Amino acid sequence: MTQGAYLFDTHALIFWANKTSVSAEFIKFFDHQAQQGALHVSSITFWEIALLVQKGRLAIPDIHAWKNELLSQTNIQLINPSATEMIDSTLLPPHHKDPFDRLLLAQAKHNNLILVTRDQLMLTYTVPQIWM
Repeated sequence: MTQGAYLFDTHALIFWANKTSVSAEFIKFFDHQAQQGALHVSSITFWEIALLVQKGRLAIPDIHAWKNELLSQTNIQLINPSATEMIDSTLLPPHHKDPFDRLLLAQAKHNNLILVTRDQLMLTYTVPQIWM
């Protein structure tokens, strides 16, 4: 298993937090990483989750409560995108069109984080990535 600090893609955060669609090994590994303070989530991830709920693609009755509980019950580090990261996300090769994913790639790169994703398009970038 790759060691370092990790940044969850939106689906990875949802799967880990809800303990669905991932292996017990995935949950155990990232539970440990959270305890060590090595697990990060971007504030934009919560914006993307709210948009998915708004579109009816995800069912979370109270997004604020879900976010607050997640952050208070774990040692996840919340990171906010910088202006540099936002600009750099637009300078990436155009393999991936999703602006949220492009910003996560830029944040992972700038913060020396390993991106936790199973999005195949992300693999076309040189940012370190992992999926279990």
